[in-house]
Formats: sequence, C-alpha cells, structure tokens
Amino acid sequence: MKNINAAYGFKNGDSILKQFKKVLKNLLENEVSLLLKKTFDVKTLYKLNKHYSDVFAITFYADLGEKSILKIKDIILIKLLSHHFQIREPNLQIYLTTTIGCSKSADKDVIIYAEKALHNAKQHAETFIFFDANLYKNESSNNDLVEIIKYNIDNKIVEPYFQAINANHDDKTVKYEALMRIFDQQGEVLLPGVFLAKAKSYRLYVPLMQILIHKVLDIIIDYQISISINLDYNDMVNPLITKLIISRIKQADIGKYLTIEILESERIQDFDIINEFIMEVKKHNVTIAIDDFGTGFSNYDYILKLNIDYLKIDGSLIQKIDTDIYMNLIRSIVTFCQQENIKTVAEYVSDLKIHRYVKSLGIDYSQGFYIQKPLPIKQISRRISER
Repeated sequence: MKNINAAYGFKNGDSILKQFKKVLKNLLENEVSLLLKKTFDVKTLYKLNKHYSDVFAITFYADLGEKSILKIKDIILIKLLSHHFQIREPNLQIYLTTTIGCSKSADKDVIIYAEKALHNAKQHAETFIFFDANLYKNESSNNDLVEIIKYNIDNKIVEPYFQAINANHDDKTVKYEALMRIFDQQGEVLLPGVFLAKAKSYRLYVPLMQILIHKVLDIIIDYQISISINLDYNDMVNPLITKLIISRIKQADIGKYLTIEILESERIQDFDIINEFIMEVKKHNVTIAIDDFGTGFSNYDYILKLNIDYLKIDGSLIQKIDTDIYMNLIRSIVTFCQQENIKTVAEYVSDLKIHRYVKSLGIDYSQGFYIQKPLPIKQISRRISER
C-alpha cells in the first residue's frame, strides 16, 4: 500500500482497503461458506477484521484440514489477484498483489504464528506459506525446530516430494520437480516455509541439500525419469553442492534426466561463475530452467546472460491469465521464449479453466495442483511403471 499511497494519494489508498475488505467479506459469505458446507460438510463460524495497516485477519473457528485450507487459499488468491480495484482520481482500475500467511492452532496467540508465516512469505516472495504453530510458540520451540532439522540430517530422512510437469500437447507427464520435505519425530511432514529459514540461519541447509540431491539422483538411476531440482545462487557457488552434482551425474551418466531450476535469479551477483557451472553441467546434457519468472525477477536481459532451456512463468501471473492485461503479458513472455528457442512452463495451474488458457497461449508445459500435488516417490512409482 505504500506504493499506492505514494502514486495515487491516501484517499485512494483508504478506498482500496475498503474495497479489499468488501471483496473478502463477499467471498467468505458466499464461495468459502459454500465450499465448506458442500465440499467438506463443514459449517463454521469465522471472523474478518482489519488487523493493521493493509493486513486483514480471517479466523475460522473449526478444525479445518489441509485440503480445506488450500482450497480456501485458492479461492481468496484467485479472486483478489484478478479483481479490478477502482482508483477514483484519476479514474482507472488497478490490480493488487496479495500475500497470505496461515497457521492453525487452538492457542489464543494463533494470530502471531500467522504473522510469522506472512513475514516469511514476503521475505521469500511467496504468495502463501503455512506455519505449524506448534513449532513457534516460544524460543524453546524454535530450538525444537533446530533439533528436528538435526534429527533429519542425522537419520537422513530428508525426502524429495515430486510434482508432475505435463506436456501440454498431449497432457502426458514428462518430468517431475523435486521439493524438499522433512519430518518431525512423530512422522508429520514439514514444508520448507517452516524450516528453511531456520536451517539457513543455523548453517544446516547444506547438509539438508546434500541428502536431498543424493536421494533425487538415486531415484533418477532407479526409475530413469526426468527430475528438476531447485538451486539458488549460493547453492551454485558452493563447491560442496556443485561437486556433488557433477561427480554423480558423471559417474552414473544421468545428466540427460536432470534439470536445474535457478531460483531468485535477480540475486545473482556474478554471472560468470554461474555460467561456468551451467557450461560444466551442460557438457553432461543437464538442462537449465529459470524459476518464478514474473515476480521480482522480470529482466529479459538476465535470461540472455544465462544459457537456459526452460523458463517457468510464475503462478502469480498464471492465476490472472483470464484477464486481458495479464494474458497479454504472458503472451509476450511466450513469444520472446519461442524466438529464443526457450521452452515455457506454467506454474500454479490449479484448475481446468487456467489449464485451457495456458494451452491456448502455446505454453509448452503445465505444473500445479490441477496436474498433480507433490507426492513421495512411493505414490507415483505405480504411475511411472505403467508407462
């Protein structure tokens, strides 16, 4: 809202906040209530209030499961990201970006845990992060989280979950993206939004990545499937990680099955170092993708500085693909990539409607919950064996 207030004035800023709250209220009274009643057979009370500044809080007084929470999140995000907000003077309509932090707890301080999730989501340019409130109640629970990370490292139970990426010309799965998951001592899954920042601050991130990479490459060897892994700038300049990848793909001759997705490309400080790594892995037929294009990183010049094969269009754009301005923006990205012989992947394809728009624009591949949610290898192995 700071940028809107600066550009259009505080009166327009206040008006947009009122419009924002009205849209949320209508969603809760209609689509969300209907979803909970008809789809999940849940009738629940809720409260909506302006928490502070441009932050709104929605509290549900029910024990909602993960599926319900994610469906509610999708309804809210898709509506808010595609809604036209009116600026009174000058007379025009604008779009807003929305970030959601979510937590679940019987604790009266659940709002604090949701705040932590929101802060983390903004830091990592994510549209949604869910935090397990049980891990954030006090400083000792933060120590518990560190112990959980150490437990995963010591017992090598860090696991990749795999989300399918389908070719749009025939809707067949061509590869999977590997996503890191760790587990508490009771076997409950923890998502990266919960543990990743803590792992980095306690210098435990690299051993987590080493275990993940070993397991992903083992699965490539066992199943002969194509998999992408995510690396950021620090990963690609870390010899412990780069040497591990290069030595293993050389040893097993599996480079043709591996894609490396470059995260947070706008933070690359030395393109020469990154291109040296890219050139080395490409000698072994590894392909390179840029992840999340269209968020903080939208500089075409950066793409030309990197020898890439794929560009993944960020979900914040794909969610708004049915609006003219975003459809035109996505079309321009696709046209540029076609001219540069770069394949495109649509992220966050959450329903059939979005999937059809993606196909109509000539995007090569689709990924998202409509295609398949992230699953452990055991749950997708049957699908792989049936090919």
